[in-house]
Amino acid sequence: MPKSLSTISFQKSNMLKKDPLLSFEKISKQWLFDLEHYTNEVLYQKPSETQWCLAELFDHIIRVARTYQLPNFNNCIQNNIRKGALKNGTAYLVFDLNIIPYKKIRMESFPTKVARDFNPLERDANELIEDFKLFINEVKRNAALLSNFDKKTKHFHPFFGMINAKEWFSLVEIHMRHHSKQKKRLESLKLS
Repeated sequence: MPKSLSTISFQKSNMLKKDPLLSFEKISKQWLFDLEHYTNEVLYQKPSETQWCLAELFDHIIRVARTYQLPNFNNCIQNNIRKGALKNGTAYLVFDLNIIPYKKIRMESFPTKVARDFNPLERDANELIEDFKLFINEVKRNAALLSNFDKKTKHFHPFFGMINAKEWFSLVEIHMRHHSKQKKRLESLKLS
């Protein structure tokens, strides 16, 4: 007897599962290559006074990983749980189906401290390149902890609910993909 459509659409597919470290390595390698080849004009060109340039976007990616994603990943690894709402539908789309809904998120929607931690700086190109390389190595070092994590140990995320260490780790790469459209748009700006 054939399965109903609703049964099929809610099954998890192993084909959609991906290795979060390989995914991160692929996107970070491309981003680093791009960063190393931007001219200063391209790196610091802003669409408007209230929008980020590429240098700020790269700094934001690093800051969010260091101040939020990796610390919460480590909270899961160390069994430091912050409880909250259960994993929600958006989390299932992102982590189980590998679908990233495109949604602009305003920094003002975060608590003040988090927004301050996430707010980027416009940094020197060479300093930013070196820091991005350090960031890549930090993420890779943390990946080693994934080999032996407890899937039941979860830590609260305000957009996704309770997520585990692998999901927190995956957010580093997912966050980069989330900003890919913005990155492409900034790369294509005409210099004025």
